[in-house]
Amino acid sequence: MSQATLLEKVTEWSVETCRQELGSVLPKLLSMYHRTSDWDECIRVLKILTEMFLPHLNLADLEEECFSKVLPKVDKVFSDLMEEIASQIGGLTSQNTELRALLRNALQMMVQVLETLSGCVRHVCSFEESLALDTIRSLPSCILKVLKNTFQYCKESETVYNGRLSLVVDLLQALFKEAYSLQKGLMELLDRISLDSSATEEDACDMVIVIHSLLDICSIISNLDITLHANTWKFIIKQSIKYQGLLEERLRHSDIVCRLCDDLLASFHSCMELAEQMKQSGAPVKATSSHVCLPLWSFVFS
Repeated sequence: MSQATLLEKVTEWSVETCRQELGSVLPKLLSMYHRTSDWDECIRVLKILTEMFLPHLNLADLEEECFSKVLPKVDKVFSDLMEEIASQIGGLTSQNTELRALLRNALQMMVQVLETLSGCVRHVCSFEESLALDTIRSLPSCILKVLKNTFQYCKESETVYNGRLSLVVDLLQALFKEAYSLQKGLMELLDRISLDSSATEEDACDMVIVIHSLLDICSIISNLDITLHANTWKFIIKQSIKYQGLLEERLRHSDIVCRLCDDLLASFHSCMELAEQMKQSGAPVKATSSHVCLPLWSFVFS
């Protein structure tokens, strides 16, 4: 049976058929996924794997049977798509419809990758039993790399597209919206994980990577979304305190404190600048300036 025939056949299967054929078809799909160099086919197989077969795996099997085999390539494909856009964007014009379609397709595939990762997070969260880090070890690291790249791309988009932003603005908005949702879901997922005294060295290192990665993301999103920025800081502080005994010798405490102070100071200055602008315009200052300052100050320390 050819790859195309297998994919067409599988997409027509019922939920029960997917469950019954899991053991025989999953290895074939994984092999197909790793062999293909075509982005469209890769993402198509990825969606089939995560939407049709992932739900039939037990929690204990997620990492070994799926995440560890699938997610490393997700990170690479996402990076390759960004590189392809960067190499082609110089020729983007409203008249160059072929290139515009190519770049929009690449952005759409990036959105699909984020949607797929969000689906993985939702599936893991659907389990009622307690979650252990080793059952999803590959998931947070992959998501955090993709999120960092996405937010950085969104932050630089106005400069990168240099007056041509209107040609892709709808997809950039979709990209940011999906990244926002994905990070929110990941933090909720990680909040359900509890590392106790039996936690391994690998568990501790992974949680440190999570906190440091979110710290890097904080520096990117500070001017993109106030609420997400504040909630990310709140998560970093909460997890640092939650695992203080386990992580205190591993965390970059000076970086965390310095960046938090810098962000608080920047938030304060922004409020002062806004208050001054509103004062000069004769608009009421108190309510609006408080609204702008509220997220970082109150969310972080609530």
